Amino acid sequence: MSLPTGYYAFEWSGGTFEVQLRPGGEFWCPRFAAPATWQFSGGTLAIDWGKYGEYVLRLSGDALAGGARGNESDWRKMRFLRAFTPQEALVSASVWRLRSGDEEPLLVQFRADGRFVCPSRAGTFSYRLEGGSVLIEWDSLSNDRLRLDMAAKAMAGSTLCCPLCAASSAVRLEYVERLPGGGPP
Repeated sequence: MSLPTGYYAFEWSGGTFEVQLRPGGEFWCPRFAAPATWQFSGGTLAIDWGKYGEYVLRLSGDALAGGARGNESDWRKMRFLRAFTPQEALVSASVWRLRSGDEEPLLVQFRADGRFVCPSRAGTFSYRLEGGSVLIEWDSLSNDRLRLDMAAKAMAGSTLCCPLCAASSAVRLEYVERLPGGGPP
């Protein structure tokens, strides 16, 4: 038996928030970001959440229940919410090679928390999936809408400039690798 990867509700005495069991044993929580792993064996889920502790939860019906390793009175529960879409599984927490016009190609990151990181452009940017497209939100005046080709692990589209801009440029991205742990906080 195995646990499905995807989104889970993680509950403790302080409330409930969303976590992700990612392929390859990566555990990710946007709200409490830290390098973390998970393993499931014999009906038991073990989570090593780094600075947030270690937890052991046992499968009980359609949920998981347990607590901090060595102190189950410090209880935790988890409930499956939904699986990753194929697009989320490919794009979230990944590194891509971006090519635009005649510019030198550069590596960019799609972080698990929705941040888009481009080393050559200062600022805080974001991305979101919209059906078969990825929208990169650079700022209030410029965005990229890219069509995602799942089979080729590639994206292509153009920069959507502000209404005052006359030009748009072609943008292509090629998948490079997974970004361990969802990306640095």
